Amino acid sequence: MSCPHTEQDVMPYLDGELDLTSALAFERHLAGCLDCARSLAAQRALRDAIQGADLRFRPSSDLAPRLRRAAAPEEERARWPAAQRLQALAALLLVAVASWSLGRVWPPRPAADFADDVVASHVRSLLAGHPTDVASTDQHTVKPWFTGKLDYSPVVVDLAAQGFPLVGGRLDYLGHHPDAALIYRADRHVINVFTWPTAYDLEGSDPGRATASRQGFQVLHWSQGGMSYWAVSDASEDRLRRLRKLLSCRLTR
Repeated sequence: MSCPHTEQDVMPYLDGELDLTSALAFERHLAGCLDCARSLAAQRALRDAIQGADLRFRPSSDLAPRLRRAAAPEEERARWPAAQRLQALAALLLVAVASWSLGRVWPPRPAADFADDVVASHVRSLLAGHPTDVASTDQHTVKPWFTGKLDYSPVVVDLAAQGFPLVGGRLDYLGHHPDAALIYRADRHVINVFTWPTAYDLEGSDPGRATASRQGFQVLHWSQGGMSYWAVSDASEDRLRRLRKLLSCRLTR
């Protein structure tokens, strides 16, 4: 039976608009409905991305006086010098362009900034105590789990014999689209490997330069076989590079 709830039902819960009884009832529903849980995660990630993006228009100090002059009665504007009339027109055009720009989807963030988003998603999964949606060391269990949840099929390999056991997978949201997160361990360190088709890559994502350290976390980015990969962990950079090398070898088979 299909879920009776829609995405519009998720938003009041996310925004804290439900009363206590309705909120508790919806939380019980979330525990058993993967579609609603996935929609909630996507909306929460989108909200975090919007809050973290610098989208505010910052007007210059003289914009308000120019707008007031632009809104003056026609007979008063007729007395202005031609230069002032041109300035008023430019101010109106500036406001129109800013409003149009903010109404569109913001442009892709460069890879340097996107590394921060990758670390944030990694940290959120750890804080939530739920790094996996499907907990399994079997790649033949994890890979089929993503079927129907993404418009691509991620490559899943287990590297337990090499010291990086697969522990499961998770549906995440990065770069304005859902993506697959594959979770590995290196001793006590959790490693998230995010993957999606290179066609989804952000502008400026250069795999040769996407090695970064953020807040004690190491981030590696590479592309292979038409797919992009972002690995992040608090493990050492050498260990993360070893994981990348092992994955690259397995992916070419």
